[in-house]
Amino acid sequence: MDDWENSMSTAALPEEQTPALNEAERVLCIFTAPSRTMADLRRNASWWVPWLLLSIASIAFAFTLDKRVGWDQVMETQIQSNPKTAEKMEKMPADQREKITKIQATSARVIGYASPVTTLIALVVVAGALLGLFNFGFGTKLTFKELMGVTAYGFLPSILSTMLTIMVLFIVEPDTFDVKNPLATSAGYFVPGTMPFLKTLLGAFDVFTLWQVFLLAVGVAQLSKLKVKTGTAFAAIFSLVLLFKLGAAALSAM
Repeated sequence: MDDWENSMSTAALPEEQTPALNEAERVLCIFTAPSRTMADLRRNASWWVPWLLLSIASIAFAFTLDKRVGWDQVMETQIQSNPKTAEKMEKMPADQREKITKIQATSARVIGYASPVTTLIALVVVAGALLGLFNFGFGTKLTFKELMGVTAYGFLPSILSTMLTIMVLFIVEPDTFDVKNPLATSAGYFVPGTMPFLKTLLGAFDVFTLWQVFLLAVGVAQLSKLKVKTGTAFAAIFSLVLLFKLGAAALSAM
């Protein structure tokens, strides 16, 4: 909270007054003093270290999920968690149902192990969205490379959620694991699958999602030298997240 208050009320330090950080210090500071990491991106907007860490964590999760649960079971659980999808699948011939499940499981496995690529794509999309939002909506002059750094470091808390999820995989029964809601970190976790719209919508208020949005907001505030305040940036970014979740919730309810 101290970092939030400082970001809200204190002018950004000139670059020459801010000690340069190495990559290890940047990663550590993103959890302890995020404004220092984000301010350092004005000096060097490198983003490959957090991307690498995120990729390693994602591959570790994909491997553990594959061995502990299996992708076929993952897809079966997802089908059963959505009543409408389950009903459609039940009406299919057994061989057709099995074929579709196999295709979905294979696709999920490929995507899981291709996480370095999918993570990079996600970083590019988010950085591009932030570029458009703040340069055109708030008149900042942020660069895409700077926002790639902000996004990559801002996503680092997901490593903690991934580690916790891996731990969960060793505790729960394979047929009860929900890959979309593995942790009780949002109210959506407690909503039954028969209410997909509400379950997906409440998932927007996940602890780790809010943490990441806060870090992105700190980054925008620091790079804009507080032309955009942290609170304003947080509200703008979370509005985009909420809009995305509403769209996903609407699709899940169809």
